[in-house]
This record gives sequence, structure tokens and C-alpha cells, in this order.
Amino acid sequence: MTSTSPCKRGPICRLFHQYHIALTPVIPASYRTTLLEKRSRLSHPTSADPATLRNRYSSRFGDNLRSFGTTRTLGMASDEDYMAFLDKANRDPSEGYSKPQSSSKQEFKATDDGAPIPAAIQEVTKDTFYVSDADEPFVPVYLSWDEAGKGLPDEEEFASLIQHPDPSNAQIEIQDPADWDPQGQYKSILDAVQKVGKGNDVRVYRVSKGGTKAEYWVVTTEGKGANTKLVGAKALAIES
Repeated sequence: MTSTSPCKRGPICRLFHQYHIALTPVIPASYRTTLLEKRSRLSHPTSADPATLRNRYSSRFGDNLRSFGTTRTLGMASDEDYMAFLDKANRDPSEGYSKPQSSSKQEFKATDDGAPIPAAIQEVTKDTFYVSDADEPFVPVYLSWDEAGKGLPDEEEFASLIQHPDPSNAQIEIQDPADWDPQGQYKSILDAVQKVGKGNDVRVYRVSKGGTKAEYWVVTTEGKGANTKLVGAKALAIES
């Protein structure tokens, strides 16, 4: 006795089987053959020779790689050139040249090395100050000066004597002692300088140090000719 599947005998099973067959796509044999041939060519190149493959792919991608590398190198070179240009533009144009020292920072020469400061000058400069915004003390002045019969030096000669960094352009003003101290506030300084000079002329040299700074030099001459000494006292003033 031959057994028959219950599904085949049932109406639902027969209906399902009918639609399942109808919905299943059928690919023509010629199309399947074409797909198989294309897949075979992609999976297995006609030539597997290494040299051929290398030439094929290097010719395709090599130019792009070389182009990228060249562009990157040129870009880096351009950046370096640009930075070098900026460094050169920002460089101090006076670099490599000696610069004259600013008079505001320059300490002018006031005494020769080992100079014998007269006792009267030493005594008066111990506790005498020039009254200004700074109230700086007076200090001795004792410099060799070949007066050659001229007496006291002019402005440029005085600038050279005190070693100003730019004597020809130094801002120096010569004042009369009476105009400099009309109230007699610095009488002790003037008396000590006159005593050392033994009746020689006394002058006040105002030396600008830039801005509100200036120095007042109260000096006279001691001796004659090549052995003359410029003697006196000086003080820094801050004049607002």
C-alpha cells in the first residue's frame, strides 16, 4: 500500500505548492553562462605574470602617488621659504652694527682713576643733595683738562671730557652760578668750588640725560696749561 503525504492531499498544501513554484525566479541558461564567464575573468586575470601585473597597476596609480608626493614637497618648501622671509623682514636693520649707548643710561666720567680729590670737595659732598624729584647727592668731579689758555671748556669739549657717547649732539647748556642758584640753596657747593679754583671762573653745565633727567656740574679749573684739572661737584636731577 502506497502512502501519500497528507500535505499533498490537503487543499492548503496544494495551493502553497502552486504559488511557490510560480514565484520562484527562473534565470535563463544563456544569462547564467554569461555571469559565470565574467566572474571567472575577474577572479582569474588572463595573465598572472608578476611583471605584467606590476606594470599594469603601477601605471594606473604611480602617477597619482608621484603627483601627491611632489605637491607635498613643494608645499613644505614654500612654507620654509615664507618663514625665512618673515624672519628676514622682522630682523633689526641695525643688527651687526655698533649702537651708541643712550645718554640716559650712560654714567658720565666724573673723576680720573686715582685722582686726589681736594679736601674741600670731599667735605662738601658728604651730606649735600640736589633737591628735585629724586634728591640725589652731589659727588666729586676731578678730570684732567688741557685748557691751552682757554679756561673752561665749551659744550662739545665738556661732552668729550666726560665721555658723552655723542659729544657733537650732546644737549649741554652752560649756566651762570647766580642764575642756577638764585636763592643761595647750594652756597656751600659754590664756596667749595671757588676755594679750590683760587679765583678762577666757575660755571654750571647742565647735561641732559633724556626725558626728565639732567645732571648739574658745578666746576672750575685748578692750575694752568696741560696740567689743568677740572674740579667741582655734580648731581643728578629729576625735573618733572
